[in-house]
Amino acid sequence: MGCISRLTTEHIVDRGDTLALKLGRVPVEIPAPLDDLIRQLAERRNGRAATIPIEEPKWLFHSTYPGQPIDPHTLGRRLKAIGVPPQLARHASLMDVASELLAVVISRLLGFHRSTGDNRTRESQGYGAEYAADIIRR
Repeated sequence: MGCISRLTTEHIVDRGDTLALKLGRVPVEIPAPLDDLIRQLAERRNGRAATIPIEEPKWLFHSTYPGQPIDPHTLGRRLKAIGVPPQLARHASLMDVASELLAVVISRLLGFHRSTGDNRTRESQGYGAEYAADIIRR
């Protein structure tokens, strides 16, 4: 949640027909209907504060305090309240990444130990022949 809570309007690349988030060198295209939700979030980012300091980042998820991002735990609680379990979503995202990248790349990109990257890749590929052989032996 920490990284998500620190997103600003500067991370949004709105091309009209597509919306992307700058999370690295190459913006990541956001599919519908999430793209419209992010647009609405950026448009309605009015906080409770009377003024927002001009030099401060324009947080997508702002705190009740001027110029501050939302606390990651608060964001997590809000997501859970609307039916989005953050840990499950994180795990699903990691499995998606692991299915497309080598374990060593995942480890370096996300700061995991190499064995963790290997485990994520193995999990994303399903159980395969090893699992079938184990079932037959039982």
